[in-house]
Amino acid sequence: MEHEDFSGLSKGKLKSLIKETEEVLVLLKEELQKRKLDKQHEEIDHLEDHLKEAEPHLSTIKAFIQKIIEDSKKT
Repeated sequence: MEHEDFSGLSKGKLKSLIKETEEVLVLLKEELQKRKLDKQHEEIDHLEDHLKEAEPHLSTIKAFIQKIIEDSKKT
């Protein structure tokens, strides 16, 4: 970012710029939070799809663990 020379600005103008900057910062933070929440809602909306995709893998893992338990009982 380019640095500007603010030395010629009055104290009142500097305070005004600071206030405007803080207001813009609040708006930017709100927008970022909104996007984050929108993304979370989108992921939740697709949670069922993710679970369906994971289900075959989970049953494989479950069978593997059951096999390990059975084998450990035999020894």
